[in-house]
Amino acid sequence: MEIAAFVFSAVSLALAMVSFFISIKAQNLQNKVNEMDLRLKQYELAEKEKEQESVSCVEASIIHEIKNKFKIRVWNSGNAIAKNVVASWDNSNGIIFLDKEKMPFEALEPQKSFELTINTYNGAPSKLCIKTEWEDENGEKKEKTQWCDM
Repeated sequence: MEIAAFVFSAVSLALAMVSFFISIKAQNLQNKVNEMDLRLKQYELAEKEKEQESVSCVEASIIHEIKNKFKIRVWNSGNAIAKNVVASWDNSNGIIFLDKEKMPFEALEPQKSFELTINTYNGAPSKLCIKTEWEDENGEKKEKTQWCDM
């Protein structure tokens, strides 16, 4: 009986040691997987930050000057140069566009703007849908449409 107990305890000890070494190997492998996952996430974050640094976004707003005179301010709110910037809207409803020669604006640097003068007369809408179109530094065409009130 004592021999059987000794054999069972020896087998149990051997199984426990094998299980212990297998768990150590599994933990080491899990640590390597976690480290690779962390590196991958850091790389993806760096790529997203790099991508966001080179994004241009052109927006527009309407500024009221005097009674029937307004200016449309077009600016680059992104972090990259916008090329061939054009702002357009439906100008058949009581709006006279005066600065046609400014567009397309060849290059608009980040956080810079230009203004377009418009005059209104009876029948002009109280809001205007302005569509801005531009090319980013890679030559990809982009556009943004937004409503502005007058």
